[in-house]
Amino acid sequence: MSDPLVHIFKKKDWKTSGAYFGDWLREDNAAWSDLKYEWIAKSEYGDQIIITQKSPILKGSAVYMHGPDVSGPDSPNPDWPDSVLYLGSSVEEWRVRMETYGDEYSVIPGSIDELLENPDEYRELYRKLNPGLNW
Repeated sequence: MSDPLVHIFKKKDWKTSGAYFGDWLREDNAAWSDLKYEWIAKSEYGDQIIITQKSPILKGSAVYMHGPDVSGPDSPNPDWPDSVLYLGSSVEEWRVRMETYGDEYSVIPGSIDELLENPDEYRELYRKLNPGLNW
């Protein structure tokens, strides 16, 4: 794989609108109606990555990836759509994990076994972040 799976925008290019998946959450799910975010990255497949200070899933700062093909958890929380994956509490935490593993492989969970040296370790990390995650 030569192209990165995720492109993180330069801080000056972060946007507070235009992340249509984030906007969709706000418009179609009452629990997310007050969502304020910064759109900070996108995946090679069009998934959008945002950071927010408040969400109906977790308290405090959270980085989420959202998209129609995102494989999020099967959560008992009715406000946690299965197309939303929690990536961490801060951009810094998330970046460190991406640097440690080389990319954001949660974008293509079906390829984790062939792309990572320790796929079970990676899965376990994401299962802790996203209880109910099936991959």
